[in-house]
Amino acid sequence: MAEENADEQAEATTEEAVSEDAELEKELESEEEQERLPFPNARVVRLLKSELDPDKMVRARVKKELNEWLGELVRRISREINKSPYTVVEAQDLHKATKKYDQLDEVAQQKERLISYMNRIKGDCNILIEDVEKSFDVGGNVRRGRKLSAAAQEEQDAQQAENEEE
Repeated sequence: MAEENADEQAEATTEEAVSEDAELEKELESEEEQERLPFPNARVVRLLKSELDPDKMVRARVKKELNEWLGELVRRISREINKSPYTVVEAQDLHKATKKYDQLDEVAQQKERLISYMNRIKGDCNILIEDVEKSFDVGGNVRRGRKLSAAAQEEQDAQQAENEEE
């Protein structure tokens, strides 16, 4: 019974999403919406689909939001270019404004390398901690058949004698 309700809810949700998507698709095709979007929607969708697997379908909401996001990105870059003191915008100004976006992949790769390196260090530290714990008891005496100093041997003998008396 519960499975039937879950299936019905899933179907209803899917139907709502499909109808909402159809409405958005019609809205995107209208001339008014095309004027409002920063870029021609067909071109944005073509670029998007060129990088996706052929079996992927793109919802209308994704198409619209990607177009709007790209417009916002162009605005940010334009504001950065506008900080240039010169009246003519050169390619150098564009490259300077887009540099942080171009370096995102490099930053992500560097982050992964650093995390990997720190995990190796952490592993080495854990091994060293285990070695120290295996090598020394609470009193600071050496274990594993290693010879104790004369003072440490006397102290260990005294502790054993006390334990035997009790």
